[in-house]
Parts: sequence; structure tokens; C-alpha cells
Amino acid sequence: MSLRPIFKKRSRKQMLKLTEDVSSVLRKIIITLVILLVCSQAALQNNAVRHWLTGVDQWEGTRLN
Repeated sequence: MSLRPIFKKRSRKQMLKLTEDVSSVLRKIIITLVILLVCSQAALQNNAVRHWLTGVDQWEGTRLN
């Protein structure tokens, strides 16, 4: 009884194309996340947006206990 390999053998060109495709997708995801991070940090500089998104400023300077 012979066991079939789980993964197909791929040629070097196919593997290079696969890694390039995966790298491209990962690069787009990272760039999108960095842009969202910059936009969210810029939005938090506005007092109205900061008050709407976070409740931390309301508690600043008051004792909790």
C-alpha cells in the first residue's frame, strides 16, 4: 500500500509565482493597515472625534476609588 503525498509537487516556477502572489497580497494588507493607523491617529487629534471614540478623557483627573 503506497501513500500518496498530501501536497502536489510543484515546479520551481509555480512556487515562485505562488510566493510572489502571497507577497503581493501581504504587502497590500500591510499598506492598508498602516494607512488606517495613520488616519485613526490623525482623527484622534480632533477633540470631537476623540470624545466620540474614547471615554478616557472623561475620567482624566478624577479618582476612581
